[in-house]
Amino acid sequence: MQLDPPEMILQRHAKRNFWLNVLDGTAFVFGMSMVSRFTVLPLFVARLSDERWVQGLLPMISQTGWALPPLFMAPLIASLPRRKPFIMVVTIGERLPMLALGLVLLFMPGLPPATLLAIFFSLFAIQMLSGGLIVTAWQDYIARLIPERRWGTFFGLQLGSGGVLGVIGASLAGTVLVAWPFPQNIGLLALLCFCAMILSYIFMLFTIEPAFPAAPREPMRTFLSGILPLLRRDQSFRRYLFCRAAIALGLVGHSFLTAAAIERFNPSEAEIGVFTAALLASQAVCNLGLGALADRWGHKQVLELSTGIGMLALLLAFMAPSVSWFLPIFILVGAGQAGYQLSGFTLVLRFSTPADRPAYIGVSNTMLAPVAIAGPLLAGLLAELTSYNALFMVLLLIGLVGLAALHWRVGLPRPAAQPATSGE
Repeated sequence: MQLDPPEMILQRHAKRNFWLNVLDGTAFVFGMSMVSRFTVLPLFVARLSDERWVQGLLPMISQTGWALPPLFMAPLIASLPRRKPFIMVVTIGERLPMLALGLVLLFMPGLPPATLLAIFFSLFAIQMLSGGLIVTAWQDYIARLIPERRWGTFFGLQLGSGGVLGVIGASLAGTVLVAWPFPQNIGLLALLCFCAMILSYIFMLFTIEPAFPAAPREPMRTFLSGILPLLRRDQSFRRYLFCRAAIALGLVGHSFLTAAAIERFNPSEAEIGVFTAALLASQAVCNLGLGALADRWGHKQVLELSTGIGMLALLLAFMAPSVSWFLPIFILVGAGQAGYQLSGFTLVLRFSTPADRPAYIGVSNTMLAPVAIAGPLLAGLLAELTSYNALFMVLLLIGLVGLAALHWRVGLPRPAAQPATSGE
């Protein structure tokens, strides 16, 4: 009996796959909204330590976990006929740390602050590393399942609908932060996050991914030796990596905004909850709008727009005379992060062909590793030696350099192809 080709299977299940993956991302984003890396987790760290450099561990671990593993995963992923089984196993490491953190904070809240911080950062590192191990497979998996001309709309719906629910999650987070004592309040939010992640896992489980002909697994040494020729050959991609690194370093400043607000104005837990809701509402609205806009206007243009918005948030944080300024600041952070994540996921896919997509994804993510590892720690040390305001101005200038170079020095990637599979 002759089996249907993969393209025909994808076409048959295109609508199912589109919406299941939208729901998967929606549930995941909703869960993470209750433990926001820009508001809730910095609050948790700030309550346990007043050392500014410790705040730098949050973006450092987050970005390192996502940036370092992808390059080394690319040869393995390219040799797999299907991406989903690998993702389903490794992504457990993204979910279980939230369960463990919730149980520790709820049932052992009296542990010394240093011990709680050590447990938290260890679990956070496992979560981020697991995300980094699957990001190459997941991006290629989505690129296979979703028609190319709909990538922007898909990511916009996925992140935007998650953000809409995230506003509810942020409101719930604000209520929990006020009603429960610290650190049990953070523990309860971590457990709620875990529940949403389980729902996300179930949605992914029902996605249909056909097997494609697998390429022979390339030895790691051979693969790595081909990276420099790839970068020499693709000048536009090489320049894009430089710009994205500078922009990513500039956006590191967003991870210090909550700590700066706490130090300067001592906002209450309720105000932190409002900031979280504002950030997520902004992300939701902007993801929904920017996804469709990127499919029509271009992902490079959306990345430029979102970078400018993100840098404006740093400028306003530098100027802020009162805590009330941080409400519009976090609205801008939500908009800037929405465009950066959406177009950051998608733009690299436009540089590559399906055959070399895992390599491009791996190179794109891992080339950010030096920024991911050193940037946040250096930013934290700069804040320790000077002030948060000095940090914001330095990162603002770096981000603007990346924005200018992206606009004037990076050529547009290849145009989106019209896929054989129909949309949603």
